[in-house]
Amino acid sequence: MSDILDPEELEALMAGEDENDPSRAKYNLARQDYAIQRLIPALSLIQSQFATATRDRMREFVSSVDAVRVDKITVMKFDEMLNTLPAPCSISVVRGLPMNANILLAFESDLVFQMVDRYFGGSGSLQKGQREQLSVSEFSFMEMLNAALLSDIGTAWKSVIKTEPSIAAQVSDPRMLDSIGEADSLVATRFIVNVGEFSGGLWSIVPWSAIDAVRDSLSDPAKPATKASSADWRERLREGLEMAPIELVAILAQTRMSLKRVSLLKVGDIIDIPSAEDVVLMIDDTPFMYGRFGSNDEKLAVRLTGRSETNRHQH
Repeated sequence: MSDILDPEELEALMAGEDENDPSRAKYNLARQDYAIQRLIPALSLIQSQFATATRDRMREFVSSVDAVRVDKITVMKFDEMLNTLPAPCSISVVRGLPMNANILLAFESDLVFQMVDRYFGGSGSLQKGQREQLSVSEFSFMEMLNAALLSDIGTAWKSVIKTEPSIAAQVSDPRMLDSIGEADSLVATRFIVNVGEFSGGLWSIVPWSAIDAVRDSLSDPAKPATKASSADWRERLREGLEMAPIELVAILAQTRMSLKRVSLLKVGDIIDIPSAEDVVLMIDDTPFMYGRFGSNDEKLAVRLTGRSETNRHQH
């Protein structure tokens, strides 16, 4: 080690850190990891739902998206995120979580290049050389894709998000994010996106403070589901069903004839039909009631005369 470190560095390393140094951040990694482990089933369920919805949504833009699956859920600091997502990537800041917290939806650079190239009819070839920013077309495409994913974010996080998610900002360099402090702990979920033979990374990153504040609202698969039925719920369901629109069809006349005669019909032929005064009211091709055809207040109308046999038996 003496060949690598100079004496001053070696002395500093052996001396260790000053326990009374006020600049030291107090961070209980064990406590947060334990809490995250307890929330893994709930977070996995949320992210699995999002992965399925994301796959279907991305296929609307690039049909060769084969699969999106959860890779890992981990806790990281902001500086770790900077190393994990080097520029140029695509990061959308999504508003909607409690405590004014945001969800970061981040596409790794290679996945951005792959999606954009295939969207514009390319074969998905990777970009050559280093770049600091996305092109105008790449940035515009990612704006469009991220906007389409908002509804899927809201559905996956429905137990937590009470307002419609919206995009507050979109950047291609994580260093431009000002909504996250360097000392903040982040719960990061990485998804593997398969596009043809290519595999890239998509990240969903949430501040630990937001997760910690709503942990009781997250669905816990280990707990038995509570019974959803109640008198109030049944009443709302009944009212909703009663207000549901249905199509009521009045059959004024029907007749039967052979296929041979139908094939010989021509303009000017006369077809005998029963009296149009007798009307059958149908719901979903099922007789409901009978009536007589007429008028009321200068409008065509049907006066009900009786129920059909099926309707009578049901009542």
